[in-house]
Parts: sequence; structure tokens; C-alpha cells
Amino acid sequence: MRSLFLLSFAITFIVVSAGVYASTQSDRCAHYASNAVANTPTTTGPLRGAARGAVGGAIFGNAGTGAAVGAVVGTTRRGVQKNRSYQYYYDQCMSR
Repeated sequence: MRSLFLLSFAITFIVVSAGVYASTQSDRCAHYASNAVANTPTTTGPLRGAARGAVGGAIFGNAGTGAAVGAVVGTTRRGVQKNRSYQYYYDQCMSR
């Protein structure tokens, strides 16, 4: 009876430890990915988008509207780029 209790305790301990390790690794990787993304420059953003939009708008006769639309597009692209960078860093960390 006592050996059955020790065996069940050992199995429970292993299962709980594995769950805590996975949670800890996930949290650690999320923190690592957040820091990496914060320190990774993006190649686009609202200012660059506005500049591109103004050039495109000037070709078609309305630079102001082109700049406004370009800023929105640049902001969206920057968000997507940061999200992809986060996912990349997170996946790299979890695969270790």
C-alpha cells in the first residue's frame, strides 16, 4: 500500500513539474520576444508611409490625401511587421 502511495505521489509530482516548466518556458519566451521586438527596428511606419503616399498623391494631383492614406497604411504595415517579428522570436525561443 505504501509503495502504491509513493508511486502515485511520484507520478503526480512529475506531471505537475512538467506543467510548471512549460508555463515558465512560455512566460520566459513571451518576455524574450517582447524585448526583442522592442529593440528591433521596423522598415516602415506612419512617417515613411506618409512620404510614400504624398509622392503617389502628387502624381495623381492630391498629395495631402495621399499622405493621409499612406500614414494609415504605414501604421498598419508596422503593426503587422512587429507581430511577425514577435512570432518569429517566440517560436525560436520555444524550439530550444
